[in-house]
Amino acid sequence: MVDIALIVIVSNTLVVFATFVATLYRIKIERDQIKTFKGNVSAVQCLESFRKYVKAERSDLVEMDRVEMQKFLNYLEKLGEGC
Repeated sequence: MVDIALIVIVSNTLVVFATFVATLYRIKIERDQIKTFKGNVSAVQCLESFRKYVKAERSDLVEMDRVEMQKFLNYLEKLGEGC
């Protein structure tokens, strides 16, 4: 027969291993949440800067003709890639 001490050792080892794996998974989830949060903060900051710019330059933006507006929109598309 199998000694009870061996069963206890094996079961305790499995519990420790399962706890270790669960901890690693929790760390991964938290890291993903931090990346998402940082991305959201960056996006919010970009939008706030853009709102301030539009508010400050509203009259010039309204006076743009079609060609100038197209150039400006192309600029904004390229600028948005960095945010």
